[in-house]
Amino acid sequence: MRSWRVLFNLLSVIACTQALADRLSPEQLRSLGHQASQSLLYAPKPDYPVGARAHRFTGAGMFIIRVPVKTGRVAEIRVSRSTGHAILDAAAVNALKQWQFKPGTLRPIGEISPWRHDPFGKTDALLKVPINFVM
Repeated sequence: MRSWRVLFNLLSVIACTQALADRLSPEQLRSLGHQASQSLLYAPKPDYPVGARAHRFTGAGMFIIRVPVKTGRVAEIRVSRSTGHAILDAAAVNALKQWQFKPGTLRPIGEISPWRHDPFGKTDALLKVPINFVM
């Protein structure tokens, strides 16, 4: 089996709890912010699809997740920049759908950017998550 790894760095203000720290690489831990270290409950890594590995597909994408602050559950995921392969984008979206944050701990858009007119409301948090599939 070819060696592979899935790397994703969270460049926004998100981080992991101590329970997740043992599953993340040192580079990933360094890229995480303090706020989410207190708020992220569950963040599974994307699976690298067998079909994508067989075809040696790699790619880096950017995904935006919308999280209602009250629930802490991901409500929507948008592909801001595709990985270049639909199968990899789908794997990333499937993993991001499962992410969970402690309710009430993320900063809502209305607090960060009160002048912003966001169609989703000012009570949701938007997080930008880069995901990189590497063989």
